[in-house]
Amino acid sequence: MSVSSRSKFLFLSLLMLAGTGLAEAATYQNPADPLRFTIPPGWRVRAETVNGARQLRVIPPKADQRERAAIDVSVKIRRLGRKESLESLARRYRQAENDREAASSVKLDNKTGRLLLDYREGRFVSNRLWIVRRNLHVFLRLDKNRVIEARCAANASEYRAWHRPLELVCLSLVPVRRGAPR
Repeated sequence: MSVSSRSKFLFLSLLMLAGTGLAEAATYQNPADPLRFTIPPGWRVRAETVNGARQLRVIPPKADQRERAAIDVSVKIRRLGRKESLESLARRYRQAENDREAASSVKLDNKTGRLLLDYREGRFVSNRLWIVRRNLHVFLRLDKNRVIEARCAANASEYRAWHRPLELVCLSLVPVRRGAPR
């Protein structure tokens, strides 16, 4: 490959990468949180307290994007229940429960301590309108008793348009060990 061909290839590769928006993505990492994940361009992270527990919300840049697709991205650390494990969570999500369908995809990797779920759930909203939401749900073992839980959801009708930024957040989630280089 000649120098000019190589430079054209490099230029086109960078142009394609910039076109996907992934070249501008940022990484979220805070000393208060033992986790790290990638944030799509223009999105922001807000910490909040829900039921006494710290939770991170990842928010799309425009209000109309948040409202139309009803995007909900949350990341939190929680304790596992008494008889709860990644295996028991996988079994539970393989079965339909209340307004949640059985997961269409359940991937458990015991070696890395990651459970990846893809499922749909329905709910009534105003005026008795039934809305189906699609969820990408990740559980990542932090230690023996705790998991990092990331839930990326959007209305099923809009999910296809938003799956890339949602997957960017949920699938990039990694634990950061205390004292480890960041």
